[in-house]
Amino acid sequence: MKIPVFTFMIFLLPSLYQQSHADEHTAMPDCHNIPANYSISYLDENSDGVISLQEYLQGDTTHQKKTFEHMDANQDGVLDTAEQKEIEQVYKLLHEQPATRSHKT
Repeated sequence: MKIPVFTFMIFLLPSLYQQSHADEHTAMPDCHNIPANYSISYLDENSDGVISLQEYLQGDTTHQKKTFEHMDANQDGVLDTAEQKEIEQVYKLLHEQPATRSHKT
């Protein structure tokens, strides 16, 4: 009896971790404000080319500091042009994938 339970635990724990980690990353902000070209530059209130945490949080009530920190790859406190382009590519992929999958038979 101990071996099946142990084996079950070995396979269950990693899958539970993966699911919880995936849930953390699928929590997307509400994308209703994102333009058709997926640009997030509309969040840059002062037009300085970077999006600060304050600009990000004020841009949409669903935005969270944790999400901003995750997107700020170099942890410099702003989303620079390179980070913005990467975020836009991810948004585009996420929004276009379901459309292409729904056409498969």
